Amino acid sequence: MNHFSMTFSSLQTMKKLAVCAVLAFLCAGANAQSNTFDELAKIKGVEYQHVDKNMINLAAKQGNGLHVGEVVNLGGGDDGGKFLDQFDDVKVFTCEKEGNIKKFQKAALKLLKGKEWEPLVDTKGDDGEMVKIYLSKKDEQSTNVVLAVEEGEATLVVINGTFDISKMLHQGMKMNVGVNN
Repeated sequence: MNHFSMTFSSLQTMKKLAVCAVLAFLCAGANAQSNTFDELAKIKGVEYQHVDKNMINLAAKQGNGLHVGEVVNLGGGDDGGKFLDQFDDVKVFTCEKEGNIKKFQKAALKLLKGKEWEPLVDTKGDDGEMVKIYLSKKDEQSTNVVLAVEEGEATLVVINGTFDISKMLHQGMKMNVGVNN
C-alpha cells in the first residue's frame, strides 16, 4: 500500500509539472510572435519604443489617449478608456536613417511572410509610399501590425491585445458605403 501511494504521488507531481510546462509553452508561443519584431531594434538607426499594459491603463485612466512619439495617437475623449482596454502592449519601431530604411523594410516584410499573418491592407503610391496592415489572431488575442514607408522614414507598429483592426476596417468601409449611397 505504501509503494502504491508513493507511486501515485509521483504521478500527480509529474502531471502537475507537465501541465505547468504546457502552459509555459503556450504563453511563450503567444508572446514569441510579438517578440520576433524585437530583432528590428538591432538594425542600426532604428528607434524602438514599448508601452506595456500598465502604461496603457494609466493613459486610459487619464483620458488623454495613448501617444507614442509622433507616430501613434490612440484613444482619448470619453470612450478612450474602453478603446485602450483592448491593448496589452504597443511597440513602435522607426527608422529614419536613409541607408537603413530598405534593410528595415525588407526585414519587417520577411517577418510578416508566415501563414499566421493575414494581409488586410496593401497600398503603394507612385512616389514609393507604402502602407501594409497585417493581422494574426488566435482565439480572442490579436497581433495587429502596421508598416508605413515613405521617403526618409519607415515605421512599424505592433499592437497586441483583444483589439482586432480588421473589425475597425470593416466598420469604416460600412460607414463609407453608407455615406456614398
